[in-house]
Amino acid sequence: MQISKLELLYRLSSNPEGVPVLFVHGIFSGAWIWDEYYLPWFADQGYQAYALSFRGHGRSSAPDPAGQYRLEDYVQDLSDAIDIIRRKHGQEPLLVGHSMGGMVVQSYLSRFRGRGAILLASVPPQGLVPLSWANLFSHPLESLTLSRSYFFPELTTPAEFHQAMFVGPVEADKLLRWMHQLVPESFALLWDMSWLDLPRIHQVRKTPLAVVGARQDRVIPPAMVTLTAATYGCSAYWAEAGHGLMLDSHWQEGARAIDEALTALLEEKSSEATA
Repeated sequence: MQISKLELLYRLSSNPEGVPVLFVHGIFSGAWIWDEYYLPWFADQGYQAYALSFRGHGRSSAPDPAGQYRLEDYVQDLSDAIDIIRRKHGQEPLLVGHSMGGMVVQSYLSRFRGRGAILLASVPPQGLVPLSWANLFSHPLESLTLSRSYFFPELTTPAEFHQAMFVGPVEADKLLRWMHQLVPESFALLWDMSWLDLPRIHQVRKTPLAVVGARQDRVIPPAMVTLTAATYGCSAYWAEAGHGLMLDSHWQEGARAIDEALTALLEEKSSEATA
């Protein structure tokens, strides 16, 4: 079911023929997470840069007071945003899905073939179960803290938030400003991403894909990024950053890795068209 208000932030390139790119956020956050650095940077590179907020996030409508949305609800929001961009620019956007947003992108591509997509520090297609075990064995105490933060982000301290998301120093006022915009995530979504609504891998593979990982990510460790790339048989690109690479002090590293992957996807699509 469509929602009455879908927040869609954008920074447009001066080139009217620029390729649109839609950035898809992860848990707790919203379109704002991309607007700090990435939207203006990618617009400067010639892209039409967009970011949406899922229902219950950012300034989008929140039809369920309890916030218990399903993965298919977020897929509907993504589909609506794609339709808006397609009508505006006359071409399909490339998708960049971060963390949970990467799972939403995979779920969308299980239903519809896309122009191209980047799974950025994304939940793997096998879901949260292997990811949870990997994190539990590698850093059990932090894993428990992350699990608590999933449902109660308001209980997360600035130090915990910084440790989970970033590698380099972050200004204290920025850290607090970002934390104040976090929202609790859906419990129902957790089960969907664990086993109830996993992607149809053979369908997703019909869309040109790339994977970008952060080498110092403590939420989606490099092994899970490698698993995603191996599952889809696609290229992996890397940035020296933490999980929140779009806000990290090394945010340019992630931006350049995404830009490289986007260029490769467009070249792949062009080769297909001329073959």
